[in-house]
Amino acid sequence: MWRAALYGSSLWKMWLRRRRPEMVIRRVEDPVQGDAKLGDALFTGSYAFQGETLVSRTQPVWEPDGHSAAWLEDLHSFLWIRDLRAAGDELASLHARKLIDSWLEAYADWHPEFWRIDILSNRVTAWLLHADFLLKRADDAFRQRFNTALTAQVRHLAHGARVPRLAYRPVAAVRGLYLSGLLLSGGAKCLQQARLLLPEALKTAPGHDPLISPRPSECVGLLEQLITLRGVLAECGEEPAAATVTPALRETASCVSTCLLGDHQLGQFHGGVAGDAGQIRRFLNACRDAGPGSADATGYRRMSVGGTTVIADFGLPPPGGSSAPLCFEMSDADQRLIVNCGPVQPMVRAAGTAPRGNSTHSTLSIRDSDARLRRDQRNPMVTAERRPREDGEEVTGMHRGYEARFGIIHVRRLALSRGGRTLTGTETLTGRREHPFVIRFHLHPKVQPLGGEDSRSVLLHRSGRVWEFHFEGDAALSIEPSVYMDNGAEIADTWQVVLTGRYRSPVSAVTWRLVRSASE
Repeated sequence: MWRAALYGSSLWKMWLRRRRPEMVIRRVEDPVQGDAKLGDALFTGSYAFQGETLVSRTQPVWEPDGHSAAWLEDLHSFLWIRDLRAAGDELASLHARKLIDSWLEAYADWHPEFWRIDILSNRVTAWLLHADFLLKRADDAFRQRFNTALTAQVRHLAHGARVPRLAYRPVAAVRGLYLSGLLLSGGAKCLQQARLLLPEALKTAPGHDPLISPRPSECVGLLEQLITLRGVLAECGEEPAAATVTPALRETASCVSTCLLGDHQLGQFHGGVAGDAGQIRRFLNACRDAGPGSADATGYRRMSVGGTTVIADFGLPPPGGSSAPLCFEMSDADQRLIVNCGPVQPMVRAAGTAPRGNSTHSTLSIRDSDARLRRDQRNPMVTAERRPREDGEEVTGMHRGYEARFGIIHVRRLALSRGGRTLTGTETLTGRREHPFVIRFHLHPKVQPLGGEDSRSVLLHRSGRVWEFHFEGDAALSIEPSVYMDNGAEIADTWQVVLTGRYRSPVSAVTWRLVRSASE
């Protein structure tokens, strides 16, 4: 509270602007290639981020209703300037200046959301990397506005990057500091600060703690930050620092690749979004020289055989993530079949219903409650194992998130046949007390479930392809309504296959199979 009062005060405004504005004294290449098609769309007033699009022909609406926080972050980050630049030269530069002037009219001073350290740092990065493009043929008045606003934001960044609670995406903050230190006329202190903060910031990359499964869509943003940071450091002669970035870049790219389904978009774990396939491809191509990372550096496990792809989360949730251990998603070629619900929870809660983290993921829950997981090095709350098989691939995960309350341990084994035609899952519960359980398989909205030959099977139809789901064990099958959000689109109604049963000591097991049938 006191920080908001300070940052919003006239005293803070004066402090940010008490020095003469800095100037960009060095030009570097943006290591990330812009997308000319996206730039053309921006030029015509179409702002497409995170699967959401706003069309505003005259000027952008900086805080429109009905758009997600992730969409607003992308809009206010200005990283899309690289796309505008890829689309053209003088007219695109003029349009970019108009957009910056429009933004400065409302946000030149501190704002509680859009001066957040990670968003501000991304904006500083974009303005610095493309200053030559933005200032080309600009008049002196715009140059003064630009340099004044840039200097004020850099000062706020240098202050906030020292506070962990403010800089909760530390790689973004360090990138902005490094670029400010290397490219601005008075950047010596920023450069010194960035060098000190870099080692700790890199510890937030995937794989540093192999027990954690980061939100895949967050990793795409981190990937862009690391690519840019390493490229600029190398170009500016900071080779030792650039070398320290490479391992984090390698493991982040590996995490993103591991979480790609057959449509080349991300699995929607922990309320994350699927992302843009073209953007993900560009980012992965930009870091191929970093070398291959470990596919098992995080809690995610991927199996892909014969056009069938399965991604399972056998790790601890990230901060703010959903506690839904051992959930999975599945695709047949480029068609999603079994999914998690995506980023629906904030919107559904606002509407008055609040699905739990477990219930919005394709996994098992006890008494329809969330598992409680914590980091425990001596007695891990989750474990993951990959086993070679002559007839395909197999992964097994275990979690103890229900042990404290219900005395039950859950083990899930997933086996994908060599041709990718059959996915077999075995759910094993062990413990000392009886409790009801639910196993959910959320379906993509384009999947139509139809009754099978008996009460233990159901046919899943999508685009001419058919998969048969059937199970063995003491449970009952039902088809129930569900919801799904793809990227930041509207919440769509869909279905879920649900198995309900009751655990009875000492062991209960349910085996289910998804078998690809002949096409319709």
